[in-house]
Amino acid sequence: MKNILLIAGLLLLLPGMVVAQKGEDDAEKEDKFAELTKDAEHLEGFIDLYKTDEKLYMAVSKEDLNKEFLMNFEIAQGIGSSGLYGGTMLNIFEGLLVRLEKREGKIFLVQLPHRYKAEKGTPEAKAVELTYGNSVLETASIEATNEDSVMLLDVYGWFVGDLSNITQNVQFAVSSQPGQPGRASLDKAKSYIKSIKSFPMNTNVTASLTFNNAELGAPRTVADGRFIPVSIHYTMAALPEDPMEPRMADDRTGYFMTVHKDFSNDDDTFFQRYVNKWRLECNGEPGADGLCDPVKPITYYIDHTVPERYREAMMEGVTEWSKAYEAAGFRNAVRAEMLPEDAEAEDIRYATLRWNVSDQPGYGAIGPSVVDPRTGEILDADILFEANMLLGDKNEYREMVEPRAAIDEIFNVTSEEIGQMKYGETASFFAEMSMQLDIVKSVLFAKGSMNLGDPVPKEFVDQALRWVTMHEVGHTLGLRHNFRSSIDTPLDKLHNEEWAVENGVFSSAMEYPTVNLSSEGESADGYYYNPSVGSYDRWVISYGYTPDAEKAKEIARQAAQPGHAYGTDEDARGAGAVDPLINVYDLGDDPLAWGKDRAQLLQGLIPEIPEIVLADNMPYYEATDLFNTYFFQYSRTLAPAIKYIGGQYQYRDHVGDPNGRMPFVAIPKAKQQEALDMIIEYALDADAFELPQDVFQQMGANRWSHWGNSSTYGGRIDYPLHSQLVGIQSSLLSQLLNGTRLERIRDTEMKFGAENTVTIPELMGTITNAVWSEVWSAPGSNVNSNRRDLQRAYLDEMVEIVTDAPANMPADARSVARHQLTDLNQRITRRLTPPYNFDAYTEAHLREVSARIEKALEAGLSLEN
Repeated sequence: MKNILLIAGLLLLLPGMVVAQKGEDDAEKEDKFAELTKDAEHLEGFIDLYKTDEKLYMAVSKEDLNKEFLMNFEIAQGIGSSGLYGGTMLNIFEGLLVRLEKREGKIFLVQLPHRYKAEKGTPEAKAVELTYGNSVLETASIEATNEDSVMLLDVYGWFVGDLSNITQNVQFAVSSQPGQPGRASLDKAKSYIKSIKSFPMNTNVTASLTFNNAELGAPRTVADGRFIPVSIHYTMAALPEDPMEPRMADDRTGYFMTVHKDFSNDDDTFFQRYVNKWRLECNGEPGADGLCDPVKPITYYIDHTVPERYREAMMEGVTEWSKAYEAAGFRNAVRAEMLPEDAEAEDIRYATLRWNVSDQPGYGAIGPSVVDPRTGEILDADILFEANMLLGDKNEYREMVEPRAAIDEIFNVTSEEIGQMKYGETASFFAEMSMQLDIVKSVLFAKGSMNLGDPVPKEFVDQALRWVTMHEVGHTLGLRHNFRSSIDTPLDKLHNEEWAVENGVFSSAMEYPTVNLSSEGESADGYYYNPSVGSYDRWVISYGYTPDAEKAKEIARQAAQPGHAYGTDEDARGAGAVDPLINVYDLGDDPLAWGKDRAQLLQGLIPEIPEIVLADNMPYYEATDLFNTYFFQYSRTLAPAIKYIGGQYQYRDHVGDPNGRMPFVAIPKAKQQEALDMIIEYALDADAFELPQDVFQQMGANRWSHWGNSSTYGGRIDYPLHSQLVGIQSSLLSQLLNGTRLERIRDTEMKFGAENTVTIPELMGTITNAVWSEVWSAPGSNVNSNRRDLQRAYLDEMVEIVTDAPANMPADARSVARHQLTDLNQRITRRLTPPYNFDAYTEAHLREVSARIEKALEAGLSLEN
């Protein structure tokens, strides 16, 4: 009984003891909160932080828990090469949607799978919750709690860590095997927090990280290759309390999109596609001009890293977009200012344009942005420009600009690579701009408009930079590339300044144009690049930004109207490139006519190379570099012609659109034949390439031997003319005889009729006749070295079709190729029947060709059997 009474007494005392203990624990935690923060710097703002020399504490209230916010990562300081460039966003477009959750006495930083959703309270919403879980990015113990229940977390390791996943980028940067990560790991002992700033709507943390490099090599830009330094800028920002009303995307207009799968949506794919756009709202009723002032204009800030001589042109490039917004009903919608001295370019409140002096160029210019992943509202943009793009530095592109690359980079790309390209510029963009600069200099000299050694006219530099600025700003306004816009300008309007001001040299700033030069002998060039936004830009901006969503639907139906041509990355490159009117680096409504004109201009300039660049005391390699530029650009003129073979015009019109077109339209056979004839005349004929010996003899070697300078051409000190020439020709043959292209020819025969198509027999017969013209008819003639290389390249392609055809090669193509080889071998056999008068090279070449054909035909026959 005494024991029972004792236990009962203890039970009566226990609640008080528990309360007392709890009070002591709370007091202890409050004392610890005060102790930990006593000597810390308190940074109040969106997220309250306390910073000491060795710690970073985050103060989290109960109200902060389970509240979604945005997290974004950016390279604050890179290494100027290998993909690690200062100012580069690591999560382009989609910032991380995150929140803080309390679980088992700890705080979890979790990322939400925001792409999948359903209407709240529905069974579908429960199914989404059941299916898609959150990713835990970081955790932290609660170090202390104050009297207001604010919890103190040590988050130093979140930022001096790999929260951004930058380790993967560093591993690829140090790798000696392309496409494979190298060995590199974060060294926290050599890493630290550089700065912290907290504002009412966002908090910024910048950390300097050091990575230990276990590879033997490292990018040359790193002071000590064993230790790779990269600074990461973290932004934590409040999401708009009132989410923007999204604008539904339309496939006839070229916008980046924020895409959700809404499982309570009636669409059979569940997709909801939102346009990426800034929030732009009218401040009152429109005026007499029908325009309203925006509540908050879209403002871009020029960073102080931009050289002063370029700032005016860049500001003009920004504000030219206001003209496009007038079509959407806004006045002065886009503005440009200098970045305030006390502001950070990485701060999400400032959309910036910055200058980069990378050692190894990676993009030329790039325009990424960050959007609200719920609605597609653009919240921030950081545009970068590489100095290499405008300085005409040939050191870097001497090695990479092999002329055949002008063709290969259009067709030999995967769908994954195209997907990456659409979010930025291609790796060769900086080289292309440098080459266009070289061409302008040489043309102006040849026309007597400038003297040798004079700087490039400011007029050209300003026009180029204004257009590039418009292009990159366009990306950050939500717009994708438009590689079809050049066809909106008739060839005879290219040099009409009045037309260019109203419609553009090309109808969209989102084009990849070549520099607009008049034919040799003409005096007026018009504008080199678009002086302002074009007709497509006004149309597409009016669709995305008009306040009236119903009006936007009608605007989208104007896709077939003149001046609204649109085709983007996946339309212009790779296996999907079927339309010859969607190209990079061409001009005018007739790519073939433009290409011939530009090719003739370059042909006329080649003999003048020594006079153009070899002034007294100039190194002879200047002639080599200029020839390589001309040769590369010459190859560019041929790339669109390939698409005419087995091609179709493609359109995005919907049923019932005004002046709407069918999704695919036949290319007239005469145009297909013209394209094939152009390739033959300018690349495959016996006299297609003629380089004067006196020019070739003056093409010198680059003799600088030090880091940062490329002194060879494809590994050769002297210029490898034969390999560069056959490189272009073999690339053309490879694309013309590509299995996918030959499949399309058969499809177009069925769709539009064989009489309306250059058929496989016609294609192969024309190529064979042109390549083997020296032996096509008796008695035959000697074959020079360039032609022998071309004939071997032809043989490689045709033999592969017969003996080892890829899976996509149609059987009809194999049969026709066999017939062509059989006929060719018979002709060669007759030419080698005495008497004949071939030189030793030609005879040996023809006998080898005959032997190869016979073995190929025999092997191919056995494979077929």
